[in-house]
Parts: sequence; structure tokens; C-alpha cells
Amino acid sequence: MLSLTRTGTLSFGGEIDSTALPAHLADSLWDADASIVETQGNCVTFTRRMFRFVGSWNVLVPFESGDLIVDADARQIRYSLSIRQLALFGTATVAVMSAFMLMSPVWQPLLFMLVMWLWLVGGNVAIGIYRFERFVGRAVASAPRLKQQSARWVHSFPK
Repeated sequence: MLSLTRTGTLSFGGEIDSTALPAHLADSLWDADASIVETQGNCVTFTRRMFRFVGSWNVLVPFESGDLIVDADARQIRYSLSIRQLALFGTATVAVMSAFMLMSPVWQPLLFMLVMWLWLVGGNVAIGIYRFERFVGRAVASAPRLKQQSARWVHSFPK
């Protein structure tokens, strides 16, 4: 099966509790109305159903599913997002429109279909990746912090 994915990495600071980060990312994905969220160790996997009642600006709309892997040693989150449904839907939409244009004696509008496909698929992927990285960045910014060892000044008084 055709697997269209986009991968990337995002760094996080040393003050973030990397052991609590996967659970926090999972909570953020639930808040974004993911259909299924699973956490196994340092990996968070999400899936969204195609037909769900969310706005068109929901951060997960362009992506069918994804994985977020927290690498505590490198202080990074590696993500992989599936854009298969978006690519197939965009291609099918443009193909149907192109079929109607093929009935016309003029072929020049078919060039416009390439531009339309680039916008429907490429534009949505580009905007979606940007918004997803900001979403993960906001989740990391609100993630639990490591407990700081507070230096206590101890003074002993003579008895």
C-alpha cells in the first residue's frame, strides 16, 4: 500500500521531564480531538477518523495518523505523519474535475488542474506541517518540568 509520510524532529530543552512528555503529548492529542491515541513507552501514536465533527482548522485534519517518539538522550521529538488520505482525496478531486474538462474542446484548463492539485495537496501539507510543529511546540512548552533540587542553606545553632 502507498505510504505517504512526512517526518521531522523538534528539540526540547533540558528542563523538560522527558519521562512525562509522552503522556503529556498524548493528552494534547486527545485535546485536539484525535480518534485514537496510544502511548507505549516513549512512543505516542494517534489516528483520526476521516469523518468527525471538528472545524477545518483542527491541527490534525491534514493527517490520517502519526507517531511521536521522544528521544530523551538527544532531547528531541521525532514525528512521522501520514498524508495518504489527503493525497488520495486531493488527487481524486482533481481527477474528477479534469474528466469534466476533457469533454471540452479546450485543453488549457488542464494546466490549471496541476496548480489546483499542488494547492490542494502541497499547500495543505505545508500549512499542516507548520501548524503541527507549532502544536507540538506549545505542548512541550506546557509539559512537566524536572523537579529542581533546591539548594537549602542550613545553619546550625549551638545549644
